[in-house]
Amino acid sequence: MWVRIVQTFVYYTILVFLQLCLVQCHVPNYISTPSSKVEQHCILSESCVHDTIAVCGLNGDKKRSFLDLCDMLEFTCDTNQIYVHIDDEAGCPTERPRK
Repeated sequence: MWVRIVQTFVYYTILVFLQLCLVQCHVPNYISTPSSKVEQHCILSESCVHDTIAVCGLNGDKKRSFLDLCDMLEFTCDTNQIYVHIDDEAGCPTERPRK
């Protein structure tokens, strides 16, 4: 019985180790962690695919509507104002402010 338990433990330990090695192989050496949230949002916005599902963003106590999550990431990148996605709540404007 104990032999079977040890064999199973060793098997799954090796399996997990191999999976971790495979995951590490997919991360290139030249990719680094962004130094700031704004830089992170800029990197994410470059590869984001617009889905036009409206989202509500929050920056401090300011709420703002965006066309979609990609739009929010681009806005953060362009203006250096970090908005985070929140669930649609009362008080999130449905129309964009006019200039």
